[in-house]
Amino acid sequence: MKRAWKIVLWVVGILLGIILLATLLISPIAKSYINSHGKELVGREVHVDDVTINVYSGHVAILGLTLYEDNGKDVFARFDTLDTKASLFKLLGNTVELEHITLTGLNVNVLKQGETFNFQSMLDHFASDTTEEVQDTTPSEWVIKLHNIRISHAQIHYNDLTEKKQWHLPDINLLVPNLEFGGDQASEGGLNIAFTEGGHLNINGNYHEKQGTYDLAVNLEKFNIKNLDPIIADILNYQKLGGNVDIHLKAQGNVSEITKSRIGGTVAVTGVDLQDQNGTLAGWKRLDAAVNNINLDDNSYDIQSLKLDGFTARYDQWADHSNIDGLIKNSESSESSENSENTENSSAPLTLNLHSLAVTNANLTYNDHTLPDLFSFPVTDLNIEATDLSLNGNNNAKLRATLPGGGHLLVKWTGDISHWKEHQDLFIAIKGLDMKQLSPWSVYYTGQPIEDGIFSLTSHNTIKSSILNGKNKIDIYKAQVGSRRKDVEPQQKLPLKTALYILKDKDDKILFDIPVKGNIDSPEFSYMKIVWKTLGNLLVKVATSPLRALGNVFGFGNDNLEFIEIEADQRGLTSEQYHILGDLATIAKSDTLVHFTLEQRMPAPANDTVARGYAFRNDIVRRYLVEQGVSECQFSVTTGEPITDGEKTGYTITSEMKLDEE
Repeated sequence: MKRAWKIVLWVVGILLGIILLATLLISPIAKSYINSHGKELVGREVHVDDVTINVYSGHVAILGLTLYEDNGKDVFARFDTLDTKASLFKLLGNTVELEHITLTGLNVNVLKQGETFNFQSMLDHFASDTTEEVQDTTPSEWVIKLHNIRISHAQIHYNDLTEKKQWHLPDINLLVPNLEFGGDQASEGGLNIAFTEGGHLNINGNYHEKQGTYDLAVNLEKFNIKNLDPIIADILNYQKLGGNVDIHLKAQGNVSEITKSRIGGTVAVTGVDLQDQNGTLAGWKRLDAAVNNINLDDNSYDIQSLKLDGFTARYDQWADHSNIDGLIKNSESSESSENSENTENSSAPLTLNLHSLAVTNANLTYNDHTLPDLFSFPVTDLNIEATDLSLNGNNNAKLRATLPGGGHLLVKWTGDISHWKEHQDLFIAIKGLDMKQLSPWSVYYTGQPIEDGIFSLTSHNTIKSSILNGKNKIDIYKAQVGSRRKDVEPQQKLPLKTALYILKDKDDKILFDIPVKGNIDSPEFSYMKIVWKTLGNLLVKVATSPLRALGNVFGFGNDNLEFIEIEADQRGLTSEQYHILGDLATIAKSDTLVHFTLEQRMPAPANDTVARGYAFRNDIVRRYLVEQGVSECQFSVTTGEPITDGEKTGYTITSEMKLDEE
């Protein structure tokens, strides 16, 4: 009996010795195995400084692990410490529970050559060579509980060797108090990332696996846009881009219906400055957006407010390009564009509600380099305000701005955005614009520069069922144009100086209307072409018939100023005919630059007596005009070629202005 107990004690002692020996040797064995068989495990050379394993407490610590590149020399990833502790006894209850997982000093170098990353060989190593088996969808009876997952001060370096682009995340911290799979408790955690160029990202949330619900909060503070240079450079061509972003968003929903999630919060983008080779292209001081809710499933966006302050933009137009041509890089293939179009067509119609829009202190500059002279037109102090904007239904907005030379702009708009051809009402008022600012356009169209003048315009345009009706009232004060430029071939040869001279009233003002009407669906319809054609016709008509135009000023009958009917055998003039000559004299005396000709149109004289009668009548007309105070150098009275039967007999009156258009 004693011998049996001795044997038992010896066996137990040997087993305890083996267990003790295994306990003492398991750590160096694990270290040696990892260092010797790293390539078998992960497909790369691996080195660890030390490994500590406590089989009794479930504690495992790996110190100083280095994972090398395929060449076995360069470092792909390294960490200082990986420390974890498991509850071994809970394995008996089909529960894997780790009390903590701590990873410190992680440093990863990601390289990209062409389309290949430097971790591709590891992905290939773990890829299965066997035929994919049908997945077992039977719910697992195991519960996995991970507590206090912590990653401290991790770093990621990214280097695109082909595109020569780099970025660096210098400080990544992750804290997950509880992560559970197969249990009844919700998982929760948070991620904090610091960016090289400035800014922090903090993400906190919880997720209930069985219910599928999640609650997420995203906070991005003082994020410098320069951090995105490697990404934005693939999209835009620019010299410099700066600015800061602050985002505070919350998202709630269910992962089974992720597109029905509720997303809301605030976004602020400040100090944006986008520059090309000529300076600032666009930017703003501050952009604030308050989002009530975004529903991707319904494709609906409910925005409480959008505020933009200090917006600045510059547009330059040359003959063959503008400064925004090529700003966006065209990297999308036709296939991707087609896929995008198909996706867009299959999605729900866009619903947008913007309850409040405010644009303040904006400055826009348009530079046209296609004209003979540079046209630079800055619009400053631009402010826009609107409430309850939507894509469907009636909208209202108001715009105010300052124009060059002290002018002002007011725009009021009411209309439907989605069905814009059905209903629009646009009112534009320009007051006190310095006309010299428009001189480059005047030189381009007429060959003559504008040297002085103040321009005002009120324009009211409506669209109903694609039919546009526009009423434009133009008010010009003290307009003055220079001589025609010999180095410019004008688009239209208009006697601009003459026409403006005639159109001026006694107070040096010009007032006239330009109506515009047409079907906007017609390919021939052009608003500006109609305006310029109407304006050109007016100027030509006024310049080629100054008596008729000036007659409007005095209220005279215009028809009588173009023809005075006289019987062929009439001796002398009637009272009515003298009255018409008196009107001509009044106009001529009011402006010595008016020159006119009275051409007597009569049948061929049957004899000398009739011919002398024609000449006598000319003398009567000539003497009367002189007696009325008209200078003889302003008019001429002649007898024209004989008329044919059926034509009216009398004096045809033509006129012109003796202005130096050259």
